Amino acid sequence: MAHFFRRCFQLVRSGGALGLIATNTIAQGETRSSGLMELRLLHGEMDQAVLDAYGWSDVAPPGPLNSPCGFGLDYLDLEDDAQLPDGLQDRIDSGELFFWEPDEACAFAAQVRAYGAVKGKKKLPWRYRWPDEVRDDVLARLLALNAERYEEEVAQGLHSKGAKKAAGPATAGDKRRGQPPKATQAGETVGVQVEQMGLGL
Repeated sequence: MAHFFRRCFQLVRSGGALGLIATNTIAQGETRSSGLMELRLLHGEMDQAVLDAYGWSDVAPPGPLNSPCGFGLDYLDLEDDAQLPDGLQDRIDSGELFFWEPDEACAFAAQVRAYGAVKGKKKLPWRYRWPDEVRDDVLARLLALNAERYEEEVAQGLHSKGAKKAAGPATAGDKRRGQPPKATQAGETVGVQVEQMGLGL
């Protein structure tokens, strides 16, 4: 996911703006605020821009709201004693818990509550996300891309033991990995530094 955000930043950095918004309610199908609807649309546009940047515009055709996202339940905890109609029970058993429209998600939630399968103020775990087949396709492509890039790096010698040694040996007392050694004392010459390091040349 971080790679997607980094790629977005690279695309908009030359004069655009990128911001992150933290909210729980964008994923909840029962929220119909117009502001959140706008966020959902922007979320879809951002997804499409990133997919286009990878050259994967064929991945996620837009749904009814012109977005590749909808409302899905990753799991559903129901009351043990709930008696649901066959059609509703069949849908739950088949795992068809993804809805393109917020109204469809709300109608499903209302049905489940009406039959006592979810009691009280317990919220259903809605996620505003891609359908499973789109998510799986994108993850497969990312894994393939990662493997391709790794092979390119191996071919360049970036993952061999020699490449690590070429980066320079760490001194025994230097526990700050990836950082330059501490500054030398004033007046020390390079010869003194080399001799202190045990490389008396």
